[in-house]
Amino acid sequence: MLGRRDYSDVVQQFRLTVTKIVPDNGIGRFGLHPQQHLPMNAFIAMPALQKALGIPHKVNALLVGNRKFEQNASADLQGVLSQAWKLSDLGLIVDQQKNYFAIESSQFILSPNITTVIEELATEQNLLSLPVMTYLANQMTTNDQIISYSTISALNIDQLRHKDKNGLDRTPFGELKLIEGEYPTSLADDEILLNQWAAEDLNLLEASSATVDVSYYIVEPQEKLVTRNTKFRLKGIVSMGGLATDQQLTPDLPGIHDADDISEWNAPFPINFRQVRSRDETYWDKFGAAPKAFVSERAGRQLWGNRFGELTAIRIANSDRTKINETSTTFQNQLLTRINPEQVGLVFQSVKAKGLEASSGATDFSMLFIGFSLFLIVSAVLLIGLLFRLNIEQRTKEIGILLSVGYTIRSIRWRLLKEGLILAGIGGLLGLVGAVAYARLMLVGLQTWWLEAVGTSFLILHTSFPNLAIGYIISLIVVLFSIAWTVQKLSGIPAKSLVTGTTDTSLKSKNQTVRPKKIFAFIFLVAALVLIMFSILAATSLSTGLFFSSGILLLLSALTFFSIWLSGRKSTSLNHNTTIKMGARNSARHPERSMICTTLIGCACFIIVAVGANRHSDTPRISHLQKASGNGGFAWVAESAIPLHQDLNSETDRFELGFSDSESKSFHGHHIYSCRLLPGEDTSCLNLYQPQKPHILGVTNDFIQRGGFQFHQQIEKRKNPWELLNQNIEEGVVPVIGDYNSVLWILHLGLGKDLIIQNESGQELRLRFVGLLQSSIFQSELLMSETNFTKHFSSQSGYGYFLIQTPNSNRNVEKVAHILEEKLGDYGFDATNTTEKLANYRAVENTYLSTFQTLGGLGLLLGTFGLGILLLRNTIERRGELAMLRAVGFRQSTLSTMILAENAFLLVVGILIGTSSALTAILPHLIKSGAEVPWISLVVTLILVFSVGITASAVGIWVGFKIPLLMALKEK
Repeated sequence: MLGRRDYSDVVQQFRLTVTKIVPDNGIGRFGLHPQQHLPMNAFIAMPALQKALGIPHKVNALLVGNRKFEQNASADLQGVLSQAWKLSDLGLIVDQQKNYFAIESSQFILSPNITTVIEELATEQNLLSLPVMTYLANQMTTNDQIISYSTISALNIDQLRHKDKNGLDRTPFGELKLIEGEYPTSLADDEILLNQWAAEDLNLLEASSATVDVSYYIVEPQEKLVTRNTKFRLKGIVSMGGLATDQQLTPDLPGIHDADDISEWNAPFPINFRQVRSRDETYWDKFGAAPKAFVSERAGRQLWGNRFGELTAIRIANSDRTKINETSTTFQNQLLTRINPEQVGLVFQSVKAKGLEASSGATDFSMLFIGFSLFLIVSAVLLIGLLFRLNIEQRTKEIGILLSVGYTIRSIRWRLLKEGLILAGIGGLLGLVGAVAYARLMLVGLQTWWLEAVGTSFLILHTSFPNLAIGYIISLIVVLFSIAWTVQKLSGIPAKSLVTGTTDTSLKSKNQTVRPKKIFAFIFLVAALVLIMFSILAATSLSTGLFFSSGILLLLSALTFFSIWLSGRKSTSLNHNTTIKMGARNSARHPERSMICTTLIGCACFIIVAVGANRHSDTPRISHLQKASGNGGFAWVAESAIPLHQDLNSETDRFELGFSDSESKSFHGHHIYSCRLLPGEDTSCLNLYQPQKPHILGVTNDFIQRGGFQFHQQIEKRKNPWELLNQNIEEGVVPVIGDYNSVLWILHLGLGKDLIIQNESGQELRLRFVGLLQSSIFQSELLMSETNFTKHFSSQSGYGYFLIQTPNSNRNVEKVAHILEEKLGDYGFDATNTTEKLANYRAVENTYLSTFQTLGGLGLLLGTFGLGILLLRNTIERRGELAMLRAVGFRQSTLSTMILAENAFLLVVGILIGTSSALTAILPHLIKSGAEVPWISLVVTLILVFSVGITASAVGIWVGFKIPLLMALKEK
């Protein structure tokens, strides 16, 4: 009630001259919280700002610098602060009187935590205490008599008198006597004492009994002032003296206590000055804000207590007749030791340590990159093995001669490994340059093409020699392993066969090779199906990894079955489409080569399809606003830098904010849900840093009852999951709802897990997730009930977050948003279209998916390169066969079609294996999450993959037929 809400009262404007513009680095980027966006900083002289705000010699932040970074510096500084701070730093005021001292608050209400500490300390030190709550009554009425704007004090009558050690009565806090000269007895919660002035004013001096109707303002949870009435039975009338005329019982409220007359009050609440009489002014002149009535302490706490506290002051006195000054000093010192600076938000924080911790990123995508890169690495290893195998096959005669003249197979293997090591070393160095260039290209993309998704262009490539060296060494080891595996196969080939150019080692029984393959193929298939079943039943946080693992197993199973088919391929009669069938059958001539090419294409397609199936359209397909969707049926969301205390659904409140009648009529059919906002750090994918203090919204009961949005998970099945926010869990635990993606990937938590933060009193507060939303507009916030919000963050007054609901048929919503931004611009009101908000989140997801798809593109490049090499190699090896066919009448186009069919067959098989494995693995996940698969883009992508492969093969055929076939025919 005592807080000011008008814009002119809470915002101070003053004019300054811009003397310099600092660069966007150093002090220009200074901020206490890490963020990728440039902070909106303005630097002015501190005395000028203090003067403009009317708080000279006061600050709200203390910065301590040190050239040497020390991890424990914050704790040391906190200890120094505990020794140096004063009660005034707590906002506490000590009013020293002759027989007592009173502790009050500069905020006019003592917080519950401070109240508890003061009362406990007074009890421990055997001191007397008198809690006081003084409140303003708009009117006190009995029969037809009315007194306007009077203060009432709530206190415990029994604590006014105390017997000393000699048995004598003492009233250290002030005397309160009835007009009959007796001390009043305890007050019931419905009883009241009037002072003599008020009783005379109400014609109750001679009354034996009467009822006094007291009306007063209270603040509803929605920050609205409403009038309440309570009836009290007259217990007695106190004489004008002592506490009855004690102005110190009422806090000094600016705009009231320094006014000469009531008519000059500048109060933060409505006053009807026409109700003020001359007699009221006379009382003000004589007694000021001294209370005209007294009620019990319990009644005052119940009627006028709020989330900020229940007392305006606590008076402390000695239990004996010793002087109070020394006691006051000791009590204040002891009080400071009982209150930690953290309890009132005075905490030294290591900005650098927080920045380093936050810079680790909200989600470590390195493991995802490594996971997707494994396909690329495997493809590269296979391609290296293929290239080296082809190299060895080309040099079989050389190797056979070396064996014939006495060289051992061991020495030949070492010679080939040394050759491979030299090539791998050179290639590794080129690869390091390419890796750095690729990383730089990715950053360029994030700074340009994907800038909207990242939100900042301040991205710098970081490389270090140790990381490059580790990558280089690992690459060499992998390459040498691939080469060694290929060279090892020379051991089983006789020198005689090598001299004649034969490298065929497939002399083993087919059963010896096919049987193990069948066993492994079925093991992979069964394991994949088991993982798919588990992933459907498992928690969503685990299902993603299980789906991906099952996809890999399906891929391995399909490739193994294809290898079996190649190994067991029999000759068949060719009836029609002879050329194409012959080309497909020729793929079994060299099963190992065909398997490598198929594996390369299959792995590339697996990545492309698995990632591409999870892509979202840049703009959500929302033909109309749906209540059970990511936007919850709201067309716009808005935030205001300065909280609003008015109800935007009320025409009266809109008029108070300056809306005209025509502007106010535009709101017809719309409904605006206001939420309390605790500013914090963005917990969505738009924040590159690890958030440590999230945005928190306090949603009203109207919003909870409305329901809406699509839930991904809820801890307890409810028709309206939002009602879970109202359940009482346990002390210190508050139920909250968040967005699934943000909770899982950014906060690294899940359903039923707790996020630990501190409330305004420095106490640990556990936010327990009782529900998770599916791809909602609340990816940047956590939501709790307004009751819990005001309980733990009482200083956050007003509403700073708004949800605008409009009928689907209403096309006036953009006009309403524009009017709100225009009329509430001074409050920093900014409205955002929910479709645009969701599109921004989807853009970030698609950006990461695009980076993963580039790995599939690189794999496809390797696969295409492998196909081209295989085709060229086959063409060279079969040049005699092709020359013979050409000589007996086959046209070159027929031979080209046959060779192209062979490669096209491998290409199609690879695409089918990779695509079917990916879709089989992810479809249950997509069905479970309700996501839409972008079938058109996937089909177009696969057509492009096939087209690129066919084009590469056609180029290989064109190059292959450049070789003179006549010489090959003569050799044959």
